[in-house]
Amino acid sequence: MDLQKEIAKAHSKANAQSIAGYIGKDTQRFEKLMELFFHKEYKVSQRAAHAVSHCVDRHPKLLEPYINQMIENLREDPKVAIKRNTVRLLQKQEIPEESQGLLLDKCFEYLTSAKETTAVKAFSMTIAHNLTKIYPELKIELKIVIEDLIQYATPGVVNRGKKILVELG
Repeated sequence: MDLQKEIAKAHSKANAQSIAGYIGKDTQRFEKLMELFFHKEYKVSQRAAHAVSHCVDRHPKLLEPYINQMIENLREDPKVAIKRNTVRLLQKQEIPEESQGLLLDKCFEYLTSAKETTAVKAFSMTIAHNLTKIYPELKIELKIVIEDLIQYATPGVVNRGKKILVELG
């Protein structure tokens, strides 16, 4: 299967699931998809990101070799679909120590940005919360940010924020 041609066919859940089915657990096929995820053309990377999400939902370990690269890609301020899929996927992954600082900085940046989308904020909140389990000294800062954020946030962010605040104590 020519993944780039398949991705170009349609931006749909069915197409993304079909690609994920083709890839299965095959690391070489997934590598080709990840090349498209990091493609410079937004339409290609956006559609690849959708398929990557379905692949990783089925086989989370596929993402492990790409975690650092995905985090590094956040420095480039990717378009929202890439950013959203990146933080969505990373909230369920073990983050390598060498990338934890950068990821945490990006999550706090997203949480405090008035321009950031609801989904990116919610996923970033979860990542930051996960990292406070490694760095408990950050709990107070995260708590302050969430308390401020939920005053004006969408219901989805408020709901997740309240749950995390309970866990933070």
